[in-house]
Amino acid sequence: MTLAEDSVLENGLYLIGTGVGSALNMSIGGQRIATACEHRFLEGYTSLLDTDENIRLETIVGAYSVIRRPAVEVPDTLLGLAKTSSVALMVIGDPLQATTHVDLLLRCRDEQIHAEVHHAVSIVDLVCAGIGLQSYKFGRQVTIPFPYSGHVPTSPLELIADNFELGLHTLVLLDLDPTGKGVDEPLPMSPAQAIGAIHKMVERLDDDPPPHLLEEEEYTPQMQLRKAGLSNLIGNGIGDVVGVLCSNMGRREQEVNLGTLNELKELNIDGIHSLVILGPLSGLEEEALKRLH
Repeated sequence: MTLAEDSVLENGLYLIGTGVGSALNMSIGGQRIATACEHRFLEGYTSLLDTDENIRLETIVGAYSVIRRPAVEVPDTLLGLAKTSSVALMVIGDPLQATTHVDLLLRCRDEQIHAEVHHAVSIVDLVCAGIGLQSYKFGRQVTIPFPYSGHVPTSPLELIADNFELGLHTLVLLDLDPTGKGVDEPLPMSPAQAIGAIHKMVERLDDDPPPHLLEEEEYTPQMQLRKAGLSNLIGNGIGDVVGVLCSNMGRREQEVNLGTLNELKELNIDGIHSLVILGPLSGLEEEALKRLH
């Protein structure tokens, strides 16, 4: 059974996207399915709603519990309930944006548990198509992590360089978990922290480059592209690279700012942010960024 109009649901797991920013962005079908489920949970580590939106969501679908990373990655309790009752796992954005939730579906199939997905708009949709850029001009997206135990990975910057050399934009997601454990309420990374982390990646490439960037005799075409991309991306100073800071997307107070990384770093905006590192702009994209925000 998949019709949201039915008041009694089949036992199983219902992955339901809430949309981005506000509980009002949840589809009507998703709202009805969540309301009809016997148990409701909100996955609370890949993103977060503010207090007002948590209250709004509860008003729309009924009472629910927030579960963190351990309960989703080791879902014995969740799947145990789904064997004998209807269980809604609400996910901010689209429920299949995170690989953890895809794994849940595979576990349901292995254990012959009924599972359904009710999609919603994700941050990828809002940024890639919602700020005037063309979605087909985006390359692989990356995440800027908090520096756990002082470790500064360079792989996000390397992937940005790949896209840059190919003339593509990069959607950069900002980490929400300073501990890396997924057990506490998410704490969004600020623009200053994210761009500061990018600066540290550049420093590490200068001072302690990873081995795969040093072994010239093993260069593949992909590695040659990456070396060229890094040179072009940071050759004139990473702070002068142009990007778009997308803040609180999907909310009334959403804000889109265009500028160099050094300029964006100075913006003091609370909330959840994403960053786009721009490749070459088409005439329409350039006009949209200047006039629509």
